[in-house]
Amino acid sequence: METQQGAGFVIWLTGMNRAGKSTLAKHLAGRLAAAGRPVELLDEDGDAALLLEGLGTSKDDRARAVARLGYVAKAVMRSGGVAVCAALSPFRDARELLRKEARRFVEVFVDCSMEELQRRDPEGIYARALAGELKEIPGVDVPYEPPARPEVTVHSDQLPVEEAGTRVFQALVDAKYVGPTEFGRLTGGLRPRRGKAGREGARRKLDAKAPARKAPRKVAARRPKPSKARR
Repeated sequence: METQQGAGFVIWLTGMNRAGKSTLAKHLAGRLAAAGRPVELLDEDGDAALLLEGLGTSKDDRARAVARLGYVAKAVMRSGGVAVCAALSPFRDARELLRKEARRFVEVFVDCSMEELQRRDPEGIYARALAGELKEIPGVDVPYEPPARPEVTVHSDQLPVEEAGTRVFQALVDAKYVGPTEFGRLTGGLRPRRGKAGREGARRKLDAKAPARKAPRKVAARRPKPSKARR
């Protein structure tokens, strides 16, 4: 059954600075818009930076950044649109709180090796932080907490953005936020595979039926008949 396009949802991309969140977010938003979805791109390094004015780098301020972006994302979702959010959001508890509030939420962990992060960093922020010259850099001297169970993990130093996008769209199919026909429009004609969610759903159905099955009756052991005495 094809998913109705009136149902909105949030795609939240988290990862360290220079991991490629903005690039993937723009790709996803562009494809969704081309497929006819109303989309809002919320990139903390882009126009959405306006929402974060006055915030610093403390844990509380990082949580406020997620809350502010999340507030707008939830409004987009409730109006039937798709909010594609790219945010460092380094602390797990802030992201999990937003997940509970939004419910229709797909978390994408954009992962990347430190070597590649440094290569993509013309300002040399990571190199200076590793040398102790800069402080409060997530993933170096302050924590970056990767998602515990993201719907999608993308290794941006290994996958081209097109393939990474297809993995995200597959997760949307698994979550039943888009249907197979829309998946084809999003991916240029590809067909979705039966994902992990489908297999787990089938397994749950089998487990639910199991208690109703009658256990085989135990067959009593037959006793040997007493032999007749010979005359």
